[in-house]
Amino acid sequence: MVDTQLAGRVEIDSAAVTEDLARAATLRFSEAYSDYLCGGLWKSLMLFATGGEGGDGLITNYDHSRKSGVTAFGEQLPYLRQLVERNFHLENLNFARIAEMTNSVTVPHRDLLELEDIPQEARNAHRMHIPLDTNEGALFTEDNVVYRMALGDVWFFDASKVHGAAALTTRSRTHLILDFTDAADAADVVKFPLEPTGRIPEDRVSKRASLTDGELQALYRLSDVVDLENYRDVFGLVIKKHYRRDGGDDFVWRTLTEIGRRCPDPAVRSKIQEEQRFFLMERATPTPDGGSS
Repeated sequence: MVDTQLAGRVEIDSAAVTEDLARAATLRFSEAYSDYLCGGLWKSLMLFATGGEGGDGLITNYDHSRKSGVTAFGEQLPYLRQLVERNFHLENLNFARIAEMTNSVTVPHRDLLELEDIPQEARNAHRMHIPLDTNEGALFTEDNVVYRMALGDVWFFDASKVHGAAALTTRSRTHLILDFTDAADAADVVKFPLEPTGRIPEDRVSKRASLTDGELQALYRLSDVVDLENYRDVFGLVIKKHYRRDGGDDFVWRTLTEIGRRCPDPAVRSKIQEEQRFFLMERATPTPDGGSS
């Protein structure tokens, strides 16, 4: 998988996007990955999928042995379908979906863990993001970098690394997300000239002040109130702080682990450990309350 980086830009017709997204709002979105969220909404709609099936949005529930095709949803969104067909080679395309996120953060996680049983040649290997409707509150994180994607950007997105997304506003952001099988060269999946930056460009990085010791200790004191009913709310507070303050490498999971260690309830400590295993290590056994970018 190609490292996360700006790959190039495509022209976006904002009026046509608005028209298609208004039409999409009448369709049945999937909330298959809602268990990755702390807060509001993340929902998706398949435009292209293996077998041409709209499906339930959960990648593992599609037949990866079948060729990808436009779905009934994609048929109803002509501009977005054209955007895919005009800018990308379809031979290696597995999935193309729009993903809407509102007033929420995702738990830092690694993708592709659940795809190990799918044959290598059919497995998602390259992911690309194109913002269709975005705002200043729409952010991403990888390792300890927080960054923004601008309208019309095309990004390679390394979903195998620990990453997360945030929509720190009640205004929705919508991205087009494309998943491709492996190609001899990543350039083979696009029709436009690639201009890869090789890394996340500095002008897309969100500059954050360092986390103070007082702020860190305040987060640790959440151990006094965290329980099995509100632990995801505590997750959300820690994750949101990461987008505004630089707490160093692995800040979120390091802080959550310490909150669990200080909590007097061993069941909370076990739950945090279980969540960490699910989001970072293996997803063979889903958490009881359920699992993008």
